[in-house]
Amino acid sequence: MEAELRNTQAYRVQLDRARAWCAAEERCGSGVRQKLAAWGADGDVADEIVASLSEDGYLDEGRYARAYCESKMLRQHWGRMKVVYGLRQKGVPREAIEAGMAAVDDGEYMAMLEEVAVRKLRELGGEATPEVRRRLTAFLASRGFTMSEINETITNITRQ
Repeated sequence: MEAELRNTQAYRVQLDRARAWCAAEERCGSGVRQKLAAWGADGDVADEIVASLSEDGYLDEGRYARAYCESKMLRQHWGRMKVVYGLRQKGVPREAIEAGMAAVDDGEYMAMLEEVAVRKLRELGGEATPEVRRRLTAFLASRGFTMSEINETITNITRQ
Protein backbone atom coordinates (compact mmCIF):
# COMPACT_ATOMS: atom_id res chain seq x y z
CA MET A 1 0.00 0.00 0.00
CA GLU A 2 2.72 2.47 1.00
CA ALA A 3 4.76 1.87 -2.15
CA GLU A 4 1.67 2.30 -4.32
CA LEU A 5 0.76 5.50 -2.52
CA ARG A 6 4.26 6.94 -2.79
CA ASN A 7 4.33 6.36 -6.55
CA THR A 8 1.26 8.44 -7.33
CA GLN A 9 1.60 11.85 -8.92
CA ALA A 10 -0.70 13.47 -6.33
CA TYR A 11 1.48 12.16 -3.50
CA ARG A 12 4.68 13.49 -5.06
CA VAL A 13 3.13 16.91 -5.69
CA GLN A 14 1.88 17.16 -2.10
CA LEU A 15 5.24 15.95 -0.77
CA ASP A 16 7.17 18.54 -2.77
CA ARG A 17 4.79 21.27 -1.64
CA ALA A 18 5.12 20.17 2.01
CA ARG A 19 8.92 20.03 1.74
CA ALA A 20 9.01 23.60 0.47
CA TRP A 21 6.65 24.72 3.24
CA CYS A 22 8.71 22.98 5.94
CA ALA A 23 11.97 24.33 4.54
CA ALA A 24 10.76 27.90 5.04
CA GLU A 25 10.62 27.57 8.86
CA GLU A 26 10.30 24.98 11.61
CA ARG A 27 6.97 23.14 11.61
CA CYS A 28 5.33 20.55 13.85
CA GLY A 29 3.66 17.36 12.67
CA SER A 30 0.14 18.49 13.52
CA GLY A 31 0.65 21.77 11.67
CA VAL A 32 1.82 19.91 8.59
CA ARG A 33 -1.18 17.57 8.79
CA GLN A 34 -3.53 20.56 9.01
CA LYS A 35 -1.89 22.23 6.03
CA LEU A 36 -2.04 19.02 4.01
CA ALA A 37 -5.74 18.68 4.83
CA ALA A 38 -6.26 22.26 3.66
CA TRP A 39 -4.49 21.33 0.43
CA GLY A 40 -6.87 18.40 -0.04
CA ALA A 41 -4.74 15.45 1.10
CA ASP A 42 -6.59 12.64 2.90
CA GLY A 43 -5.43 11.15 6.21
CA ASP A 44 -3.36 8.27 4.82
CA VAL A 45 -1.52 10.51 2.39
CA ALA A 46 -0.88 13.07 5.13
CA ASP A 47 0.52 10.41 7.45
CA GLU A 48 2.83 9.11 4.73
CA ILE A 49 4.02 12.61 3.88
CA VAL A 50 4.68 13.46 7.55
CA ALA A 51 6.65 10.21 7.93
CA SER A 52 8.65 11.00 4.80
CA LEU A 53 9.35 14.57 5.97
CA SER A 54 10.57 13.24 9.31
CA GLU A 55 12.83 10.68 7.65
CA ASP A 56 14.31 13.34 5.36
CA GLY A 57 14.92 15.83 8.19
CA TYR A 58 12.38 18.42 7.09
CA LEU A 59 10.30 17.78 10.19
CA ASP A 60 11.74 17.34 13.70
CA GLU A 61 9.50 17.80 16.76
CA GLY A 62 12.47 18.40 19.09
CA ARG A 63 13.94 21.05 16.83
CA TYR A 64 10.51 22.66 16.50
CA ALA A 65 10.01 22.70 20.29
CA ARG A 66 13.40 24.37 20.87
CA ALA A 67 12.70 27.05 18.25
CA TYR A 68 9.18 27.63 19.61
CA CYS A 69 10.41 27.95 23.21
CA GLU A 70 13.19 30.36 22.34
CA SER A 71 10.92 32.47 20.15
CA LYS A 72 7.98 32.69 22.51
CA MET A 73 9.95 33.06 25.75
CA LEU A 74 12.83 35.31 24.78
CA ARG A 75 11.35 37.35 21.94
CA GLN A 76 7.63 37.50 22.67
CA HIS A 77 8.08 37.41 26.47
CA TRP A 78 5.80 34.50 27.27
CA GLY A 79 6.09 32.55 30.51
CA ARG A 80 6.85 28.85 30.79
CA MET A 81 3.27 27.81 31.45
CA LYS A 82 1.92 29.53 28.34
CA VAL A 83 4.68 28.05 26.17
CA VAL A 84 4.10 24.52 27.45
CA TYR A 85 0.36 24.90 26.90
CA GLY A 86 0.96 26.13 23.34
CA LEU A 87 3.18 23.17 22.52
CA ARG A 88 0.68 20.72 24.02
CA GLN A 89 -2.07 22.28 21.89
CA LYS A 90 0.08 21.58 18.82
CA GLY A 91 0.48 17.92 19.81
CA VAL A 92 4.23 18.09 20.44
CA PRO A 93 5.47 15.07 22.46
CA ARG A 94 6.31 15.60 26.15
CA GLU A 95 10.00 14.70 25.66
CA ALA A 96 10.36 17.34 22.94
CA ILE A 97 8.65 19.94 25.13
CA GLU A 98 10.99 19.19 28.03
CA ALA A 99 14.03 19.40 25.76
CA GLY A 100 12.81 22.68 24.29
CA MET A 101 12.22 24.18 27.73
CA ALA A 102 15.66 23.06 28.89
CA ALA A 103 17.25 24.82 25.89
CA VAL A 104 16.26 28.24 27.27
CA ASP A 105 18.79 29.62 29.76
CA ASP A 106 17.21 30.24 33.20
CA GLY A 107 19.25 33.41 33.72
CA GLU A 108 18.09 34.88 30.41
CA TYR A 109 14.52 33.88 31.18
CA MET A 110 14.50 35.52 34.61
CA ALA A 111 16.18 38.67 33.23
CA MET A 112 13.46 38.86 30.58
CA LEU A 113 10.76 38.43 33.23
CA GLU A 114 12.27 41.20 35.33
CA GLU A 115 12.48 43.50 32.30
CA VAL A 116 8.81 42.88 31.45
CA ALA A 117 7.78 43.44 35.08
CA VAL A 118 9.74 46.70 35.39
CA ARG A 119 8.28 48.01 32.13
CA LYS A 120 4.73 47.17 33.23
CA LEU A 121 5.34 48.65 36.70
CA ARG A 122 6.35 51.93 35.04
CA GLU A 123 3.17 51.85 32.93
CA LEU A 124 1.12 51.36 36.08
CA GLY A 125 2.60 54.38 37.81
CA GLY A 126 5.93 53.15 39.12
CA GLU A 127 4.91 52.82 42.75
CA ALA A 128 4.22 49.36 44.18
CA THR A 129 0.95 50.00 45.99
CA PRO A 130 -1.19 46.94 46.76
CA GLU A 131 -3.46 47.71 43.79
CA VAL A 132 -0.50 48.10 41.42
CA ARG A 133 1.04 44.84 42.72
CA ARG A 134 -2.28 43.06 42.12
CA ARG A 135 -2.52 44.41 38.57
CA LEU A 136 1.13 43.57 37.86
CA THR A 137 0.63 40.05 39.19
CA ALA A 138 -2.47 39.58 37.02
CA PHE A 139 -0.61 40.86 33.96
CA LEU A 140 2.37 38.54 34.48
CA ALA A 141 0.10 35.57 35.19
CA SER A 142 -1.75 36.24 31.93
CA ARG A 143 1.61 36.05 30.16
CA GLY A 144 2.12 32.52 31.52
CA PHE A 145 4.56 33.08 34.37
CA THR A 146 4.24 30.98 37.52
CA MET A 147 3.22 32.56 40.81
CA SER A 148 6.59 31.74 42.39
CA GLU A 149 8.41 33.50 39.52
CA ILE A 150 6.03 36.46 39.75
CA ASN A 151 6.35 36.85 43.53
CA GLU A 152 10.14 36.58 43.42
CA THR A 153 10.37 39.15 40.61
CA ILE A 154 7.99 41.64 42.22
CA THR A 155 9.90 41.37 45.49
CA ASN A 156 13.19 41.96 43.67
CA ILE A 157 12.05 44.95 41.63
CA THR A 158 10.26 46.69 44.52
CA ARG A 159 13.36 46.41 46.71
CA GLN A 160 15.46 48.34 44.21
